[in-house]
Amino acid sequence: MFVPVAFLLLGIERFLYGYIYHFPESFKLACREGPLKVLLDRNQGRFWEVAQNLGVIIKIFQFGVIGYDLAFRLSLTIAQPLLLVIALVLLALGQTLNVTVFNAIGGVGVYYGSQLGYDVPWAKCFPYNMGIGDPQYWGVVLTVWGAYLALSPHGNIFGAHFVVPWLELFWYVMSMKLLEDQTNGGAVLRALGLKPSKAK
Repeated sequence: MFVPVAFLLLGIERFLYGYIYHFPESFKLACREGPLKVLLDRNQGRFWEVAQNLGVIIKIFQFGVIGYDLAFRLSLTIAQPLLLVIALVLLALGQTLNVTVFNAIGGVGVYYGSQLGYDVPWAKCFPYNMGIGDPQYWGVVLTVWGAYLALSPHGNIFGAHFVVPWLELFWYVMSMKLLEDQTNGGAVLRALGLKPSKAK
């Protein structure tokens, strides 16, 4: 039962961000006139801060799944030295990507400021000069894998110990390639009739 529940809970955050990404005007309307008005008022009318607040609140699902998994489902042990070194490298790389993304584009860039109508200059510094898309998302994936590897009794990444890292990888790749992608995600939304067709 854990795997399907974890799958659904971990997907909530990704669908929220996909909604903001593809339907920024609908999100802004929900902030101005709908259930998010309280958050908009609290954040002096800054839509990106509402998205940030929602992001923090919704992390409860992600941290809840990971916390439950590590505390109750798995028997934890400190990994063997070689695996521990690899895990620490993954953790360091992941956190470096997360921190440098925030330093490069700030909260307004991270929380869909560009889609929500704010001027967010295109970043060309590290980590955006590495040639990888969505460095912050890869930072989260590396951090989760590093944490699980550090607490793994073995290095079998296809074993039950690594279910949550695989689920996280799935959802973050879905975000990058579909849920927060104009081309692929837009095509799916248009096929479902949720977005107008492109003008010819």
